[in-house]
Amino acid sequence: MTRNPAICERPIVRTGPAGHEQRDSDSLAVEEPLEVRIRGRPALVMMRTPGADEELVTGYLIGEGLAGAARDVGPARLAEPADCGPGGLESRGGDVLDLADPELTRDPHDTRSLYSSSACGACGKIDLSELGIDAAPIRSPIAASLDTIAELPSRLRAGQEIFAATGGLHAAGAFSQAGELLAVREDVGRHNAVDKLVGWAARAGALPASDKLLCVSGRLSYEIVQKAIVAGFPIVAAVSAPSSLAVDLAERYRVTLCGFVRSGRMNVYAHSSRLRDRGAPRE
Repeated sequence: MTRNPAICERPIVRTGPAGHEQRDSDSLAVEEPLEVRIRGRPALVMMRTPGADEELVTGYLIGEGLAGAARDVGPARLAEPADCGPGGLESRGGDVLDLADPELTRDPHDTRSLYSSSACGACGKIDLSELGIDAAPIRSPIAASLDTIAELPSRLRAGQEIFAATGGLHAAGAFSQAGELLAVREDVGRHNAVDKLVGWAARAGALPASDKLLCVSGRLSYEIVQKAIVAGFPIVAAVSAPSSLAVDLAERYRVTLCGFVRSGRMNVYAHSSRLRDRGAPRE
C-alpha cells in the first residue's frame, strides 16, 4: 500500500475508566514546512500538510496579488533541502519547491518575511498597507437555493478523506451552482486549504470562479474572504462564524456570505439577494 504523505502514525496511550490504559497508535495529519524558492533563491517557508504543493503555491501567489494566473507562476520542481543547518528543514522532513522562471508582479524578497504559519493567512505581511485587496467587486448572475447552501458542509465533509482518517484537517470545496462538489482540498491551515483550491482552479483554467460556490470547514476570517474575492467566488459558506472584517469585506466586494451553515439553518451576513427560496430571490 502506498503511504499517504499527509498521514502519519504516532504511539499513544488510551485511557479509560478506573485508570485503564491501553497502548495503541493514532493517525495524525502531517504538518511540515515547504520552502519556496524563486530561481533557486529562498523566498518563503510555508507550514502545510503535504500534497497539492504546486496548487498551494499557485493559489497563494494569486491570492497575495503576486501572480495573476497559473501561467505567471510557471513550472515548479522539487529541489533538495540543502544547507538547512542543524534543526532545519531536513530535521523536520520538509520539502523544497523551486519556481524556475515565474513572472510575478513584484519580488517577494523585497516585501515579505520568510515564514507563513499554518494558523495565520496574514503572516508575512510587514505593514497594514499590505492588507488591501487589488480586486473589483464581484459581479455574477449566479443564484443558489437555500437548500443547496444548507447541503454544502455535509457534501464537503464526505469528500474529506484525510480528515476521515485523522480528524485533524480543514477543508475547502468548490461547488457548482447546483451544489455538485467539483474539488476539495485539505490542509492543517484553513487558508492553505483555500489556496490549494484556488491553485486547482487556476491550473484548470477556471478563474475567475464567478459561477461557483465556496464552502470551508471552519470559521470565516479576513484571509478566507480575501482569497475568495481575488479568486472571484460570489458565494461563500462556512460551518462556523465570520469575523467582523470578513463581513465588512463581503459587503464591500459583493460576496454573499453565509455562516453557521448547520442542520438546514444558516445566517446570511451579506448580499442575500443571490439566494433563492422556492425559486424567489431573497432581498
